[in-house]
Amino acid sequence: TLVCHGGHREAAALRFIRSVRIAAHPDLRRLGLGRRLVDAVHATYRPDLFGTLFGATPELLAFRRSVGYALARLGVSAGSRTGEPAAVMLRPASPAGAELLATLRGELARDLPLQLELMQAGHRMFLDPDLVQACLSRLPAPAPMSAAARDRAVLMVAFGARPFEAAAEAVRRFCEAHAAGISALTPQERALIQARVLERRGWVAVQRAAALPSVRTTMRALRRALQALARQVIPEQVPR
Repeated sequence: TLVCHGGHREAAALRFIRSVRIAAHPDLRRLGLGRRLVDAVHATYRPDLFGTLFGATPELLAFRRSVGYALARLGVSAGSRTGEPAAVMLRPASPAGAELLATLRGELARDLPLQLELMQAGHRMFLDPDLVQACLSRLPAPAPMSAAARDRAVLMVAFGARPFEAAAEAVRRFCEAHAAGISALTPQERALIQARVLERRGWVAVQRAAALPSVRTTMRALRRALQALARQVIPEQVPR
């Protein structure tokens, strides 16, 4: 997820230990057993980063923070089992791990507010206000975004696996910087970019604006619109 969805190829060179499940019997909770289980994992392995991924709730975020983890990424859709977006939390265990986490955290602070707004636009997804607050708390100062980083993020959305909402800030800045290029697109492509990227409307409203048959078709069409825009304004960077 850090490589394909987050765009950080350097993550692939690091060593990770993933904590999948921590559970205590209902009669034995509040005795610190979960913390002791996590501490045992930390004492057993020597990776660059410990990581965990789970359906986000304020309680789970608080627990993982209490044992040294920090939010690094939030999924853009509700999980099929939990109904909540997936949270990726990391605990660094080496200088390289700490450097990557600091980068991820700065990007999250910059990108998450718009991501959360778009996830809930048009009432497509309801997020508990306590969860939203928990995700936005303890974030560092937002990271700056260079034009080169902006363009890389847009290309990952247009031609790769990165979800639009997770890179919406980069896409917004890209589209605002290339308004002339947007005017050269087809009417449907312009409608998609105007409604979703610039006006931040929900997917159903975007579907209607672009006269498309379904939300899923609309999502794919937005990627194609961004591909067309990239070919117009940064053709030398477009993958072949």
